[in-house]
Amino acid sequence: MAVSPTDLDRAEGEATDWLMRLSEGGGDAELRAAFEAWRAASPLNAQSWDRARLAYELIGRHAPRHAEHWQPRTPQRSAGRPFPAAAAPGPSRARAPAARAARRWRIAAGLAAAAWMALIVTALLPGWLLRLEADVVTETAEVRSLVLADGSRVQLGPESAVELSVGPETREVRLLKGEAFFEVVPDRSRPFRVEAGDASITVLGTAFEVRLDDAETLVAVQEGRVRVEGGRALQSGPAFLEAGAIARIRPGYPIEHGAMKPDDVAPWRRGELVAMDRPAGEIVAELRRYHAGLIVVQSGAFASRRVSGIYDLKDPASTLRGVAASHGASVHQLSPWLLVVVSAGP
Repeated sequence: MAVSPTDLDRAEGEATDWLMRLSEGGGDAELRAAFEAWRAASPLNAQSWDRARLAYELIGRHAPRHAEHWQPRTPQRSAGRPFPAAAAPGPSRARAPAARAARRWRIAAGLAAAAWMALIVTALLPGWLLRLEADVVTETAEVRSLVLADGSRVQLGPESAVELSVGPETREVRLLKGEAFFEVVPDRSRPFRVEAGDASITVLGTAFEVRLDDAETLVAVQEGRVRVEGGRALQSGPAFLEAGAIARIRPGYPIEHGAMKPDDVAPWRRGELVAMDRPAGEIVAELRRYHAGLIVVQSGAFASRRVSGIYDLKDPASTLRGVAASHGASVHQLSPWLLVVVSAGP
């Protein structure tokens, strides 16, 4: 089942939180019971915990990068060892006198651990496999324009990838990741086809955007007409979209339809992010693709807040601070490359 960016941010934030709590008091039977209940609540929780635990054990095996920026601000602790196993329950100990100090340490250490967990997990992701499959891949904050062999134009957003097959007989593009805006030269003898996730888009001549993430494929038409198939289209037939129409395609679900102003299609081409009642976690996921570093959300509370507005993608750090401040959170900069969002409250 596809996982939304909001759910993933929540689970990873909670996993980091449990990492800190258990490292402080792993022998507390009540704490362990609460942790086991959280981990068993969903497969996503279990997977996020496995990644957090692996990161904890790997940190001490590798020399930290840019340690001069963050190490003076964080308490020293041993690393590179197995996570402490649950100890046998014993007599309860009064911990109230140390509660405030423990909380202060937990926030500081949590920020460092969350950032390092993200660094390690990112390094282990098989991004190189995507590069082997794709013909064109864009980097963070990079928008690239392509002119295909038939004269059609493609604009790729940041961290996007496409496989191209455009020649005398066929015009096919497969979007492997991210987003692309197409301006297609008409040719009735060779329909232009875009494959993206569970969706298949066929056009003769038009301008439209296709976005692909783990949860869905989105198609938005600026001008012309396209045919979209996917989801349960075999039962209901294909959808035909005209200027201003939007289609969301998810595996196993009917195609969902919406509308927008044609001029608002693909606002990322002019450096803007337009959000209408979207979870803050999705906004953070968008900003990550424009930030030359890492953005970590420590808690799921912020990720679930609903956000609306027009945001500047050219300065993602300032945009993130503005979104966080208006939704009860703060942004901590551990180094020039690491931004960590922390929700207010427990």
